[in-house]
Amino acid sequence: MQIRSATSADLELLRNFAERTFRIAYEADNDPVTFEEYCRQAFTLEQFQMEMEHPFSAFWLGWDDGQLVAYLKLNFDNHPESLMTTHSVQVERLYIEPTWQNKGLGAMALDFAIDQAKKNDAEWIWLSVWKKNPSAVRFYERCGFKILGTEIFYVADDPQVDWLMGKPV
Repeated sequence: MQIRSATSADLELLRNFAERTFRIAYEADNDPVTFEEYCRQAFTLEQFQMEMEHPFSAFWLGWDDGQLVAYLKLNFDNHPESLMTTHSVQVERLYIEPTWQNKGLGAMALDFAIDQAKKNDAEWIWLSVWKKNPSAVRFYERCGFKILGTEIFYVADDPQVDWLMGKPV
C-alpha cells in the first residue's frame, strides 16, 4: 500500500470513501434514525473541507494497484487530560476497505501514523474505539495500544462509550 497526503482535489473521493466505510462498520449496530442523522451532519463536503483545512489535522489516503483501500486522519492539537501531555497525536480515523481487511493494511497505516507522531515529537499516540467493536480493540491491543480510560462519542444525540487507547511513541 502506498500512502499519500490527501489534497483538496481528493475531497469528494475521501468523503465518499469515509461515509461508505463508516456505514459498513457501524450502521447495523445503531438506531437507523440516529445513525442517518449523524451521517447527514458528519459526511458533508463542507464538513470534510473544514476538517481538511484545519491547520492541525491531516488526511492520508492508502492506495493499492490504483484503488483507494484506506484512509487515515490525524490530529496534532487534541490531547486528552489523562495523558498529561500536550505532545500527542490522535488517530481520529483509520478505515480500511472491507475487502482489503486482514491483509496487514491496518497495521501499515498505524505504523505510518506512529512515524508521523515521531516526526512531530509526540510522546503519545492515542485513539478512541467503540467498546462494542471488540475486533478493533483487539487489533489496537496487538499493535501495542493499552486501554487508558473511556470517552463519549456521539452518534447524533446517542452517547456511546469508547475506549480511550494509547501508547508511548
